[in-house]
Amino acid sequence: MWTHITRRLGTPLTVVLVVALALIGGSVAANHWEHIVGFAPFLLLAGCLIMHLFMHRHGGGHGHDG
Repeated sequence: MWTHITRRLGTPLTVVLVVALALIGGSVAANHWEHIVGFAPFLLLAGCLIMHLFMHRHGGGHGHDG
């Protein structure tokens, strides 16, 4: 099991750092949930704008045949 995880992520130090960052992020999210919910509409709008920019890079743009 451990070799499967380290084969995907690299060194055991990387696994430890990912787990530590996940724990810290979960703790911050639990303690500051009101702030996260308050920013949710802005994050949704920003996500739509970013997705719109990335989606226009692929597929030929606005109907132009390339």
